[in-house]
Amino acid sequence: MLHSWPLSPNEGHHRTKLAKLWLREFLSQPLIADIVTVKKDGSPQITPVDYYFDGAYLYFSTTTDRAKGRNVKRDNRIAVSIRNENAHKVVLFAGTADILDDRDHALVRRIVARYWPPDKVDATVSGLEANRIILRMKPTRTISWDYTKSGN
Repeated sequence: MLHSWPLSPNEGHHRTKLAKLWLREFLSQPLIADIVTVKKDGSPQITPVDYYFDGAYLYFSTTTDRAKGRNVKRDNRIAVSIRNENAHKVVLFAGTADILDDRDHALVRRIVARYWPPDKVDATVSGLEANRIILRMKPTRTISWDYTKSGN
């Protein structure tokens, strides 16, 4: 079953409640996101990362000196692929990202808490670099599929 829809609130009426629920449920799992940013030479730079989804934005943690942060600062176009282990369920996003300062690590804490046991979150967050930033992606286009529903 293939879904394609924009995530703009003005165009959201094209999605069914079922599709919205499926997307939220799927993204609530601690899956890995492959994010694609644009290098200086125009080629793609792909990085697997943890993420947090609040229903409107996707959040990724990085540092100011890593490629994905530098790439987004120069060219804010971004694409993301999130899939389950066997890739039978997949969501692809395209959109733009902005860079948020996260000195208090409030947003990175939300990301870490999705992937680490509760008793490890504080130690993990306290061990992070001081130059930590958050890439906040606003998806403008989404494509998803669930082959478990189609028998493939």
